[in-house]
This record gives sequence, structure tokens and C-alpha cells, in this order.
Amino acid sequence: MSRIRPATPADHAQIARICLLTGATGADATGVFGDDQVLADVYATPYLQGPGCFVYVWDVDGEARGYVLGTTDTRAFQTWFSDTWWPRVAAAHPVRTAGDEWLVPSAEDPERMIIPQLDDYPAHLHIDLLPDQQGKGGGRQLIEAAAAHSRDAGAAGLHLVAEKANAGAQEFYPRVGFTAIDEDDAVVTFGMRL
Repeated sequence: MSRIRPATPADHAQIARICLLTGATGADATGVFGDDQVLADVYATPYLQGPGCFVYVWDVDGEARGYVLGTTDTRAFQTWFSDTWWPRVAAAHPVRTAGDEWLVPSAEDPERMIIPQLDDYPAHLHIDLLPDQQGKGGGRQLIEAAAAHSRDAGAAGLHLVAEKANAGAQEFYPRVGFTAIDEDDAVVTFGMRL
């Protein structure tokens, strides 16, 4: 049986694992970075404790098989990430691989999450489902849960950033209510008014 539920501390390791197994443009990122925890320490596990954060999991028979996580206040989260979270975990993640050469400096950038449209879309999210769970409706339900949570928290809009190389993501987000609000050579920023 599958359902959406709020994450608990017991989901921490599985959330990190899902992040790793979907972290290479939707594919397995094992071995891409100097250690298998760094990707989660940038894109997943901080949301288990940062300001304004929410984490919902796609639970299949008692195990998290996907998640949506984010914050309703990107500015506050970015400040906390830069001032508190990253300094606490950075020493465990020195640059060792080509993957680290872009990821670690990105994590150190105090403006990384600040998009030009932030006043209109102050909340942001990350969503990942293991490949065997994709196409089963979990992604849509997770997006709906994140949008409802952000709306209830008073956020005017929600955004996310997706790699252009991830064709599945580029098709999925418009189907669940997002529109492209910005792009560059590598990524598209999608927004949803709440």
C-alpha cells in the first residue's frame, strides 16, 4: 500500500539514500561525488531541520520510496544553510572528484537559492522518487502536499529548479501546475502561484 505521510527522524537515512539514487539527472549518483552523503547534505537532509521546512515521504509498505521537501521561506533557509548548516557539515565533504568541484562551491554560495523572482515564489521544493515508483501518481500527490503546506503557511508561490538534461522532469512539472519562469543553458526554474 502506498501513501503520503510527514517524514519522521527514522526516515533520515532513507531520504539520503533516495537523494543519492536519483542525484545524477534522475539516475544513480553513487560514486559521482567524493562521498555518498554530500549530495544529501546539500539537497535533502538540511530540510529535516531548517527554518520553515517541510518533508513528506511517499511511503510504500512502511518504507519511504520518494519524498518532497522544501521550505516556505527560501531567504531564511538560505541564511540558515550558509551560517549554520553548511559550516557544521562542510569539513566532511572536501573536494575529491569532478562532481565535488561544482557541488561544494555551489553549497558554499550564500546566494545559491536566491532567484530573481523570489518575492513572488518564496517557497521552494525538491522532489525525488525511486525509479520503480515513478509514473504511479506519487509525484503528483507529493507536489499537491507541498503546495497545500506552502499555501497554508502563507507563501504566495512555490518554485523549483530542474536540469534541462532531465527530460522526464521537464515534462512532469508543467503537467502538475508549474510554469517556466526562468532558464539558462543548464536549468529551468519553474514556479507555481499559490
